[in-house]
Amino acid sequence: MDRRRAVAPAVTPLLVEAGQKAAPSLADRQRDAAEYLADMILELRNLARSVGLLTVMVPLEFAYYEAFGTAHKVAVPPAELERIKALARTAEEFDRDPGNAGI
Repeated sequence: MDRRRAVAPAVTPLLVEAGQKAAPSLADRQRDAAEYLADMILELRNLARSVGLLTVMVPLEFAYYEAFGTAHKVAVPPAELERIKALARTAEEFDRDPGNAGI
């Protein structure tokens, strides 16, 4: 009697191993998370608006803009920054003026 050991068949790979992709950077993960949060907050805001919960809708609106702004950074032109600073200085001058009674 011939005694041979059983031999398992060779495994045929089903998937071809791709090159290793680099892990996303912290900035990429933060942007993705901010986009996801903006989408979820927008859905909550729309739900609150559809049932007339305005006191809930308004803070969600602000939260949405914060998350969206974080996900989609926009560089403000230097000239616009100077204009904003000039407006802030003008507003401070009006606030300090005792003769200014406001609107």
